[in-house]
Order: sequence, then C-alpha cells, then structure tokens
Amino acid sequence: MPFPRLLAVLRTTVLALVGAGIAVVVAGSVQVPFGPFDTTLSARPALSGETLVRLAPLGTIELDTHDAPIGLTLRVDELRLTEAERIAADPAVLESLEDDIAADARHALERIALRCAVVAVIGGALFGFAASPRLRSLAHGAATGAAFAGVLGTATFITFDADAVAEPEYSGLLTVAPTAVGDVEGIVDRFGEYQAQLTDLVGNVVTLYRTAQGLPTFGADDDTIRVLHVSDIHLNPQAFDVTELLVEQFDIDAVADTGDTTDWGSDPETRLLDRIGDLDVPYVWVRGNHDSSATQRAIAAQPNAVVLDGEAATVAGLRFWGTADTRYTPNKEQESGPEVEESLAEAAASDAARELEEAQPPAVDVALLHDPRTAADIGGDVPLVLAGHTHEAKERSIGATRLLVEGSTGGAGLRGLQAEDPEPLTATVLYFDPDTNELVAYDRITIDGLGETGARIDRHVVDRVRDADD
Repeated sequence: MPFPRLLAVLRTTVLALVGAGIAVVVAGSVQVPFGPFDTTLSARPALSGETLVRLAPLGTIELDTHDAPIGLTLRVDELRLTEAERIAADPAVLESLEDDIAADARHALERIALRCAVVAVIGGALFGFAASPRLRSLAHGAATGAAFAGVLGTATFITFDADAVAEPEYSGLLTVAPTAVGDVEGIVDRFGEYQAQLTDLVGNVVTLYRTAQGLPTFGADDDTIRVLHVSDIHLNPQAFDVTELLVEQFDIDAVADTGDTTDWGSDPETRLLDRIGDLDVPYVWVRGNHDSSATQRAIAAQPNAVVLDGEAATVAGLRFWGTADTRYTPNKEQESGPEVEESLAEAAASDAARELEEAQPPAVDVALLHDPRTAADIGGDVPLVLAGHTHEAKERSIGATRLLVEGSTGGAGLRGLQAEDPEPLTATVLYFDPDTNELVAYDRITIDGLGETGARIDRHVVDRVRDADD
C-alpha cells in the first residue's frame, strides 16, 4: 500500500476510534429498573476497569471487577415509593425479589452492551466520514467503531472477576457505615448466595430511604433556607465526604462550622482545608480551641469561606454572628484543669455577650460559638445559638434562646475512629422560614462507625422555644 494511502487509512482509523469513544461518553447510558429502584447504567472509556454503584445519599461502592479500559457506573435515580411501601409493610417480599434482581442485572448489562455497540458504530462512521467524505471512509469508520466496541466488550467479559464483589471499597457515608449494604464476605460462593446478597443490599438501602418517608413534616418548600451544622471535624477527611454528600442531597444553602476543624492547628493540617473550597455553598466558620491562627487564615483563604471573629455577616438570607474560642489547647504552656476551664468559659461568656450586643442592629438570626458555655450570658439576645466542643449532640434553652450543640462530624477525629467503640459522625440540617428567618425544624443525622443501624435521621419540628434548661 502506498505510503500516502496508508496515512489516510491511519487517519481515518484514529478519528473513527476517537468518534467511537466520544459517542460512548455522550450516549453510552441506559435507564433500567433494578429491583425497586429506577437506575441509570453508564459505560465510559477509562484508564482502568471498575464498576461504581452510586447510592445517593449514602455514597459510592467501588468494585474492581475487570481490567478492560472501560468503567461502568450504576446510579440510583429514584426509589419507587409503591415498591418501598410494599417492602416496608412485608419484608418477606424481598425473598421473592431475588430472581428479579438477578434478571434485572443481566438485562441491564445486555442493554448497555448493545447501546455502546450501536453508538460506537455511529460515532466511528461519522468521524470516519469527516476524515474523508466518501462512502468507503464511512464504512471504514463504522467497522472501526464496531471493532472498538467488540474489543472492549470481549476484554471486559474475559477479565471480569466476580470475586471483586466481595471486596468493595466504600466512599461517602458508606465509608463509615459499610454495614448499610450488608455482609459481603462469601458473596460469590454460589450464584444463589449472590442473588440473596443483591436482595440484602436492596433491602438495606430501601430501609434508609424509607427513613425520610416516616419523618414528621413541617411544610418545607423550595424557598425554605437549609443550613448544615457541622462541628469538631478534628482532621477526619471522612467528615468532608459526609458534608459534601449532605450538601448535595439536602440542597443545602450554607454550612455552619462551629470549630475544631483541625487537631493541632499545624501548617501541614491546613492542606485538608482545601476541601472547604470544593463545596459549592458558603461556609461560615468560627475557630475552636484546637484551631490556630494559621488554621483561621487557611480557612479564610477559601473562596467560599466566611470567617466570623466577633463580626456578623448575612449568608443565604440569614444574619450570622460568631466569635472565636480564645483558648489554644495544643499550647501546653497554658494553664489547664477544670477550674481554669470554668474560669475561662465565664470570661468568654461575658465577652461574647458584649460582642454580640455591639454587632446589632440589624438583629442576628444565628450565633456561632465553639464552647456552649460561652452562650451563658446571651439568653434572649438571639433566637438560636449553634455550638460544638462536647462531642455530644444536645438541645437546651437559655431563656428565650435555643441552643443546639452538635456532636462530632469527624467522630472526634481519626484517633476516635480507632477506639473500640468509635464515636458516630454527626451533623444537623436546619430548616428556616424564609419570611421570618425562624428555625422551623431540624434533622439530626448520625452515621455510626460500628453497629447495625449505620445511618439515622431524627426529625425535630420546632413549635416554641422552651422556657427552662433541659
């Protein structure tokens, strides 16, 4: 074959391969039922083969299923309410779903294979024709696209490792609650057991989705202001995974962080703080006793951060005020002990009341403090105070002021997760009336490090501020 002709053939082949790949990326998706879920299965060219199962709002399960350079993603779009109610009313229904779920999985794979083959042929043909507008080039491109799909499909089939289902990698909420999808050890001993495990996965996810269906209602709508309260992350990256998922799934307007984001306040720890800037919502923050001035500067440098240190700011339609914790626990040269702590808290409470008064008017809707004891002197001056520090979620009132204390969104940090009974990761979604800026309800979210429950949502509907401390 003459060299110019060879170059033309190579050019057409390369462009056809590019076209086939682009076509798969753009149109390589099918909507398929999977048990009680409506899902989308997508195929994408990738450097390494893997299967991702995206279970919003729980997170992602990653399976190293094959070596071919194509990735598969199964995204849960919606739980069919009628199916969920049927399963909730009679859990025995899950047993009858085993064959259906396995059949759904096979049907989904067949459909995505056919879809990718068709779009690869079309993409290859179009790009081949673009390389040289002749029928021969059109046919060459179509054949190249078909070969592209055939090679990837064959490689995926040959290298597929069913044992990978028994070794999943979790992200998001599932990182700290793998029990939410059941025990996967021994899942591939027999195909029948695999069918049963698929059923267990569906059943457990249904349970978590159904949690929201049973929550008390308060008439939230698209205008309701939603604020996510996090605290005491203590350098746990999983806390930012949880925050990111909750921001997306609960349509959060702003995040309020009441401090102790780091453990030691050191410069190396500030690298983790870039995760704040990755969020698509404002991040209102006050310094905790484990955060340093360097921590505060690093957070202030994030594009979406609003650092409060005695000031007020309007974010998402709410007037926030906050002040930093004056202590720095990692400094061991400072005096410590219960009596010293109590004395410092009393002084900080007096300073906080004075700073809050100076910040008004306009009236403050939400005050952010790290140590709840700092709120002792501001009862009635602000309707809601958010705090942390204690690693224990609580609610109480200070006069006409509601005090919500968060647990630890980081499970008290990585060291806490290494304990025999790791602390749960907690966060709270706050719902505000957009007309009055009043708190109308809140969801306490708990993700257990160990245990059978995995993840819980407790809805609290606000009727009035309590008259006395709980």
